[in-house]
Amino acid sequence: MNEAVARVDDDAAGEAVSRPVLLKQAREAAGLHIAALSAALKVPVRTLEALEAGRYSELPDLTFARALASSACRHLKIDPAPILQQIPQRVAPKLGAQRDALNAPFNAGHDDAPINFLSWLSKPALLATIALLLGALVIVFMPQAEVPSASVVSGPALADPVVIAEPVAAQEPAGPVAPDGAPQGPSSAVPPTNAAIASPTGAQVPVQMANPAAAPPVSDVSATSAGAAGGAGTLLSIAATGESWVEVVNGSGNVVTKRLMQSGDVVDFSAAPPYTVVLGKVDAAQVTVRGRAFDTAPFARNNVARFEVK
Repeated sequence: MNEAVARVDDDAAGEAVSRPVLLKQAREAAGLHIAALSAALKVPVRTLEALEAGRYSELPDLTFARALASSACRHLKIDPAPILQQIPQRVAPKLGAQRDALNAPFNAGHDDAPINFLSWLSKPALLATIALLLGALVIVFMPQAEVPSASVVSGPALADPVVIAEPVAAQEPAGPVAPDGAPQGPSSAVPPTNAAIASPTGAQVPVQMANPAAAPPVSDVSATSAGAAGGAGTLLSIAATGESWVEVVNGSGNVVTKRLMQSGDVVDFSAAPPYTVVLGKVDAAQVTVRGRAFDTAPFARNNVARFEVK
């Protein structure tokens, strides 16, 4: 038994020292540098040097060594059989290493230390995470606490427009009363002024918003009364023979009047010109400029006339 083991060791030793000398000789005979051959085979130079020197431990395995030697022989165009015979077929067993591996002591490793929560709390990253979570909870629950107060405030805010709407509705009869006669114009304008003075401070904004809707009828009535009193001194006069509408803008760009006109309505203007006039449904209105009839047909398009009085 001991003789067989010794024979295996001698064979392994002989195979370990064998190296493919013929490969190096063939490369040198071809005049090819080892770097050029390694570049052609696409392997590192040190790998090819280890193969030629027989340092098989630096190679992945003997199969790789035999394949690399075959590729080199094909590149050098020589027979690979003599070179492959110089490469050992197997690696000698290492009995000593196996005995060491079997008798190696087992390292169980260090015992896990007990969990210490205080050491975790001392870490800045953990503290920052806890702070972010607490901040998120505060942000989530804070708006819910403010919702009742917001609903209480919204109650009076909704009640104010209801109270303000009452004086606005009271001003509606003033529109039809004004056209009955010129003396009624000033008297009908007095109640809205008193109502605006008597209204509370918080109600001034809705009253001001409602005044523009009622303002054109008042200005039109005053213009009509002024036209009736002015007579021949009127610069521009527009009389409706049917349903029509008119918009007059002065030289400053301010809208003097913008209203719907029914049959029999007359609007007069005697202030300083120029006036820019837009008249709708020109076939239902008559225009007089400085006491003379003005033909709006040349200025009409789609039954809407646009002209300027200077």
